[in-house]
Amino acid sequence: MKETKINTNSNKKKFYILNSLSAVVLIVSFLFITFSYIKSWKKELYSVFESFTKALTYPSWTLNKNLVEMALNTMIKKKEIISITVYDDKGEVLGEISKPENITILHSIFNLHAKFKEYWMDYKGFLAGKVVFEYSDIEPAKLIFIISIIFIALYFVIFLLLKNTEKSERLKNAISELNEANSELEIALSELEETQQRVINSEKMAVLGKLMINIAHDVNTPIGIIYSSLTDIKDRINRVTEKLTSEELTEEELKECLSVCGDLVDIMIRNAQRIRDLVQSLKRVAVNELTQTVSTVKIKDVVNDVLNAMHPKLRKTKVSLKVDVSDDLEMKTVPGAWAQILMNLIDNSIIHGFEYDNPGEIVVKFEKINSKVLMIFSDNGKGMNEETKRRAFEPFYTTDTFSGSGLGLSIVYQLVTELLRGEITLESEEGKGTTFKILVPCEI
Repeated sequence: MKETKINTNSNKKKFYILNSLSAVVLIVSFLFITFSYIKSWKKELYSVFESFTKALTYPSWTLNKNLVEMALNTMIKKKEIISITVYDDKGEVLGEISKPENITILHSIFNLHAKFKEYWMDYKGFLAGKVVFEYSDIEPAKLIFIISIIFIALYFVIFLLLKNTEKSERLKNAISELNEANSELEIALSELEETQQRVINSEKMAVLGKLMINIAHDVNTPIGIIYSSLTDIKDRINRVTEKLTSEELTEEELKECLSVCGDLVDIMIRNAQRIRDLVQSLKRVAVNELTQTVSTVKIKDVVNDVLNAMHPKLRKTKVSLKVDVSDDLEMKTVPGAWAQILMNLIDNSIIHGFEYDNPGEIVVKFEKINSKVLMIFSDNGKGMNEETKRRAFEPFYTTDTFSGSGLGLSIVYQLVTELLRGEITLESEEGKGTTFKILVPCEI
């Protein structure tokens, strides 16, 4: 009986330890998930605010209230946004829009209230004004509330399981003391515990395997080549310096060192030129997007700048891109609009058409038809169903809720129809790819 009492106390202690440990693990997990989600939600929301601010900078600088109001009508559709107020550089209201906030019981539970975030608009080094966003965090509060309910329910399930385990252990000890003939049952239970431990260990290894798979290092090839070349040059110079100091350096060794160093310098120059070309393309694309001014450009130059800027992203995919555009095709248009259209369409194909890592092909073709230019952008990805095709140009509609903003094709539609004064059509079928046709005037 004494041994039974000791075993009973041990089981109770084990139960309390496991119960406390499971509670701590669940609380830590809940806090980690909650803070991670809130941080991710804020980062995504603030990223949207920053992009909205950039979109409002030029209209605010030009004091164009019509453009400001048109942009605000699209931005206010963002679920979290309650109101947006745009001020000019003198602090006067240039435009504002708002929508009513629905007060729910969660506002009282979490003590929620509207929050404000303001951004200064800077245009070419000059103050263009500021934007004040009023937003609500009811959406993450809803999710946190649901997650808390799930964790509470999970804790009770674990509690019941542990309680049941403790009772099973007590029953096993009692049976063992009362009837030694049940030793086979004890052996079976022991084997079961070993099997459970192996399953737990296997699950741990599976989690570690998934973590290892997700580890990736994107190496910048030109910089790596330059670094290795510089290291080689340094080593050679050190060796030559040592021999020169000890008066053991021969003319042949010096010539060889100079020759190899010259070759390495040529290699570094070529790779530095690659980096320079990429940076220049990025600068041109960025400047074009910022200014949104009308100018006469060769479309092929704009396309090449976009492809150079997106090369680091494209090379990580299995997608090939073909371009068919005449060298002498010129337009009096907004280069930044075309750059943004191409980047959004390429992103849309990579994310939705090929789902990041599926192989495929994108074809971009330009042709002049009388006084207009037709761009045909097509991919052979998975295509769209009827609902997606019908809602493709709606703001904030996306089939990729994890990383998609739902603004890409909506922005393309507005740029084509409003800024470039053209028209855009969409053709798509599941399993047969997607084609966009954009027809705009040669001069605007």
